[in-house]
Amino acid sequence: MQRAAQGWLVYELTDRALYLGIVAACGTVPMLILSLPAGVLADRLPKRNILLVTQSLAMAQAFVLAALIYTETVRVWHVMVMAAFLGTVWAFDMPTRHAMVLELVSKDDALNAVGLNSSAFMTGRIIGPALGGLLIETAGLAICFFINGITFLGIIVALLLIGSIRTGSAASSPMLTQIGEGVRWARHNAVAFVLLALITVASLYGLSYVVLLPVFARDTFRAGPIGLGFMMTAYAVGGLTATAVLTTVGHRWPMGRLTTIGSFVFPIALALLALAPSYAFGIAALSIAGFGMMMFNVTANTMLQKMSPDELRGRVMSLRSFLFAGMSWLGDLQISALAEWFNERAAVVIGAGICLAAAISAWSRVPQLRSSE
Repeated sequence: MQRAAQGWLVYELTDRALYLGIVAACGTVPMLILSLPAGVLADRLPKRNILLVTQSLAMAQAFVLAALIYTETVRVWHVMVMAAFLGTVWAFDMPTRHAMVLELVSKDDALNAVGLNSSAFMTGRIIGPALGGLLIETAGLAICFFINGITFLGIIVALLLIGSIRTGSAASSPMLTQIGEGVRWARHNAVAFVLLALITVASLYGLSYVVLLPVFARDTFRAGPIGLGFMMTAYAVGGLTATAVLTTVGHRWPMGRLTTIGSFVFPIALALLALAPSYAFGIAALSIAGFGMMMFNVTANTMLQKMSPDELRGRVMSLRSFLFAGMSWLGDLQISALAEWFNERAAVVIGAGICLAAAISAWSRVPQLRSSE
């Protein structure tokens, strides 16, 4: 809900697609800088304690933005600062959350655990943007940020109910040395390396399409803020469908094969969005894109968690966060710049083509990926 509101707010304040990319970059640059050190902390400290801090800080930033909008003092630089603050919080939150999964379940249950976690996430993405678009239209932007802040209270209570699981491990070497251990492991594991490469390409050239959704909603399809909400929801519906398939019948096929399928479906659907002749066609394309990306993301995430050594899991997942979220600011800037130079349709087509080329390369050059569990 906040993401839909933030995109609409920035576009209303500036009326320029470039600022959508700049604000998105402000939220991801801190992840580029801090994700790898955060992974070391996730391996050293109790993960639940880290998450209690990060969730509390995320709640605070939502309330600050709500107050700025309610008092009509908000400026685009305020949104940039709060986006950078939240990006700093997520740099520590994301690798810790992912690494915590296998402290809660066994490796045999990892696919279902990651799938169910993603289902919860995608359910929020179904309800949130649609509700956000409706609230923007009827009650204003401030309420979206305020409600988002309230929802963090439930997460904090849930973390307290989990209780302490593991105390972490004492630091035995400098932080840079520990970061290097995780990077070396990933570099020398062929399947992990290609998964991380595909994640990087998706972050830079695929997932950046989200930055341009306000442009598609307002200018391309003339659907308004409610239309924007339903566009974001359509992607989430596709993603939730994929997680349902994975948690029920996903064990029948090698995860590497499912990852490969997802890496093909996602860019093809993005190209269909860019070429969509109507709003309804665009909604359908976004649903397929969500299905493909979630199939890729859940299986790749699960494979990385299962194959990484216990003592390195936090650092491996921080490397994933570094590439998936930390590098996305470059994608956000490039796609918004392409939209300014050409148009939003051309920008998305170019990104989709690069993602599809990467998927074909991975399929042909690393055949062991397709049979990996």
